[in-house]
Amino acid sequence: MKRSILLGKVFLAGLFLMVFSPSCTNLDEELYSDVTPDNFFQNEEQFVAALGEAYGRLQNYASNDPYSLNEVSTDEMVVPTRGQDWDDGGDWRRFHLHAWTTENGGLDGAWQFGFQGVNSCNRLIAQFQTLVDEGSVEQEAADAFIAELKVLRGFFYWQLINWFGDVPLTLDFTTAEAKPSRTPRAEVFNTIVSELEVEVPKLSKAVDGTTYGRMNYYAGYALLANMYLNAEVYTGTPEWQKASDACDIIIDDGLYSLESDYFANFNTENSGSSEFIFAIPYDQVFFREFNLVMRTLHYGSQDTYNLTAQPWNGYCTLEEFYNSYADNDRRKGGVGTADEPYTGRGNFLAGYQYKSDGSYVTDDGAENPNPDRSPEPLLGDPEGAPLNFGNMGTGRPQIHELGPQALRQDGIRIGKWQFAQGATENLSNDRAVFRYGQILLIKAECEWQLGNAGDALILVNEIRARAGAEALFTLDGPLSFDVESGPVPGGELFNELGREMFAESFRRTDLIRWGFFIDVEKWLLPFYNPQDVLITDEYTNLYPVPANQYRSNDNLLPNNDGYN
Repeated sequence: MKRSILLGKVFLAGLFLMVFSPSCTNLDEELYSDVTPDNFFQNEEQFVAALGEAYGRLQNYASNDPYSLNEVSTDEMVVPTRGQDWDDGGDWRRFHLHAWTTENGGLDGAWQFGFQGVNSCNRLIAQFQTLVDEGSVEQEAADAFIAELKVLRGFFYWQLINWFGDVPLTLDFTTAEAKPSRTPRAEVFNTIVSELEVEVPKLSKAVDGTTYGRMNYYAGYALLANMYLNAEVYTGTPEWQKASDACDIIIDDGLYSLESDYFANFNTENSGSSEFIFAIPYDQVFFREFNLVMRTLHYGSQDTYNLTAQPWNGYCTLEEFYNSYADNDRRKGGVGTADEPYTGRGNFLAGYQYKSDGSYVTDDGAENPNPDRSPEPLLGDPEGAPLNFGNMGTGRPQIHELGPQALRQDGIRIGKWQFAQGATENLSNDRAVFRYGQILLIKAECEWQLGNAGDALILVNEIRARAGAEALFTLDGPLSFDVESGPVPGGELFNELGREMFAESFRRTDLIRWGFFIDVEKWLLPFYNPQDVLITDEYTNLYPVPANQYRSNDNLLPNNDGYN
């Protein structure tokens, strides 16, 4: 099976390159490239390859804009501003302070990510159906691919309603309006879910190289499980039983299982993971943009991994979140000491850092390592060299301020995905969108909400046992970002969602569903600067329609509440 998956990955990486034409947010686009029976659709592989444009839109899922919207506004992740490095007009600080505006960078990119995906699916569905109507392709042959495209379109719409709430709903490429208005979030949700309930059962149940990186039957139910899980946020009506039932379809068929090693899901060579229900097959040559290695590591980390380019010294985790893991939890990882590096794996890179030759990585702040990006001096650690992520063992905060003069060494970095020796700016690790570990936790949360706390506890402890963490006797406990709060109903279940799914793009959604997203001041306290604008209002549970979008289409106005 491993060989077939790897072959599938190579095929899909090439398939994803077949992006026929750029698309933005205009839902009535000119068609620059057609697939016709004269130039395509001669065999099964060509049918599959025609899907390449739609799947190619996933390329930026683990990159800047979608990823940052899902993570940087949460208690999991922050991008400190070091002089002018990562300043970008204050955008990164505003994201973490929940003080974003319609002009914030990243919002427009996320909007385009979603609608480029929707538009590509709509176009291909229309092309398939046109060929059927002309008699060039049999309906039965086209139906499976049309169903797959509709389910993939559902994924893009799920992202859009997560971020922006009310969005244009267009399911027919041939009748799309040039300047569509927004459809209420609940209506978009109900329409997409109704379509998924019809189309997902049509998808292939194969779990092998033929469906790797594609929406199959189980990926469709994973999408439905996630949508039902958050139904109360979207519509006001919870759907816990439906979410639980969708999980059961995946669990009961027995084709997926937990990896014995948690980090097998995040290795460079991870395409054979038994947990991957839907994954994006990133590749440093053929399908790039998974560039976490650049976004999180310090400039000097280039010498640790012999990277082909110097990292940008950005994304870090927060102290309270890091401390939510017990020290014996293998997901946490260890700490590099002044005497030797930590050689194991963990979700984090903490403590002293070493070069590949065993010597220290140094950063005493004597010079600016990247003057083109940051003309002003960047502050090195007052204690000088060597490099010590998070100031571990010094007694000082892991991040001493959000900005504008955070220290270059500040912050424990993200180490969840393996950074291979000699890696380029783009990782070749496949990136799970849905994996089995998350399905078990969705099932646990649903059972807890349905009053079956004992069943939920068993599932949570199954996840913890794999991590070597002690079993819990109750799911009630303090929140990771507010340890003084005392027992909170389901608090340890919420914490386990974070510990297991750290940095996998679900934290903002989890915080909103649990009602904690506006508690931002609790996880900012160690480095919050009182003169910074901090917003703790519920309207920030939605991002605004980006300014670039409503300037070109005033039918998108009025904006979400709270935004001009």
